[in-house]
Amino acid sequence: METSSKGKLYYGWIVVLALLLIQGAAVGILANTLSTFTKPVSEALGVERGTFLLYNTFGMISGLIMAPMWGEFFKNRRFKPFMLFGCATVGLCMLGYSVATSVYHFYAVAIIKGVFQGMLTGVPFAKIISNWFVEKRGLATGIALAGSGLFGMIMVPVITRIIDNSGWRVGFQVLAVAFLVITVPAILFLLRETPEEMGLLPYGAEKVKQGVQVATGPKSGISRTQAFRSKTFWFYAGGLFCSQFSSMALNYNIINHMTDIGFERAFAASIFSMMMGVLVFGKVILGKIYDTFGLKIGTIFITLMMAVSPLLLIFTTAKPMAYAFAAWFGLAHAISTMQLPYMTVQLFGNKEYTRVYGVCQPFMSLGSALGVPISNFVQAHFNSYIPVFYGLTALAIIDLILMLAAMKSSPKEIEKFDREDGILPAVQPVAG
Repeated sequence: METSSKGKLYYGWIVVLALLLIQGAAVGILANTLSTFTKPVSEALGVERGTFLLYNTFGMISGLIMAPMWGEFFKNRRFKPFMLFGCATVGLCMLGYSVATSVYHFYAVAIIKGVFQGMLTGVPFAKIISNWFVEKRGLATGIALAGSGLFGMIMVPVITRIIDNSGWRVGFQVLAVAFLVITVPAILFLLRETPEEMGLLPYGAEKVKQGVQVATGPKSGISRTQAFRSKTFWFYAGGLFCSQFSSMALNYNIINHMTDIGFERAFAASIFSMMMGVLVFGKVILGKIYDTFGLKIGTIFITLMMAVSPLLLIFTTAKPMAYAFAAWFGLAHAISTMQLPYMTVQLFGNKEYTRVYGVCQPFMSLGSALGVPISNFVQAHFNSYIPVFYGLTALAIIDLILMLAAMKSSPKEIEKFDREDGILPAVQPVAG
């Protein structure tokens, strides 16, 4: 087999491009544009914003229930056939939103969408990146995930204009078509699951063969069963919940808050679009920081940026501050998608990667599921998002504490479980 980095362009970077397109369509087009629908749809259906946004909660809950099952399901299966099926189902669900006449229709469709979303993103994305890259995994992850910001930047003002001119039903139809046109060709023609399919080794694997890293015998790490007995898992799971709650609650309420305090809807949408544009670079920058400075420094950097973001939005009362917020949060928002695929393998190893990933993902999904509606119910109670934003800053600080605790316990627990599994020799008792 050929090594990864000599000669022509390494095909792993084409795989990264495919994942960028898939992530851009699934998150940038379908998820990052949904905040533009909140006001028009809730007003059309005659419900409060929080009540309408429960559809997002139901979708997230169905997704988090399925996440461990997808981790198990994909343990010994190929991804591409099921990714294509997931594309078709998710696309039909978006069309289903366009014909909804009741908030309960949104709830039902969101549950179905949440079930099948895991066929397309999550485990397949993280495992394919892991298959292709030993070195520069953070950079590859950041570039692939940057699609969500790039596509969100483009689509938010487009969808806002479509909703204003043609209505929210047409908006959902446009999203569905754009999603399918991008994802299906990317999966069929660009995506390859492993480097072996192309006669290649993973990027950086030649250094493994030269002895920089030895990977013989059973895989080191923490299995899914062992994870539930580890402090690392529970610290990490709590951190994922807090980071996703804070980042997604802020993300979904930027346009709502800015229009509530007097900014024009078009300007608020342009700020959101600018934030998405900066997010493209934020994910790449965070990936590079992870690769260069390590997991601890990268986590401290991105979590502190997230903690400051809601405070900046509180003081955004004029256009210059709005631009500053968009730039800052565009970098910080990388936390919402970078932590899970990058940190899981670093904290738990490769022993049962897809299975461990599958039981970590629900905590991130739960943060999203609860963060969006709870933040809007709090807003309805206080008639302001200001208390919400202070709470999100506090959650980001808690996230940092939990993630640092997970990093501290991980090496000791990997060693402990490796000894249990016979990968490392058992510690001999000291003679008394």
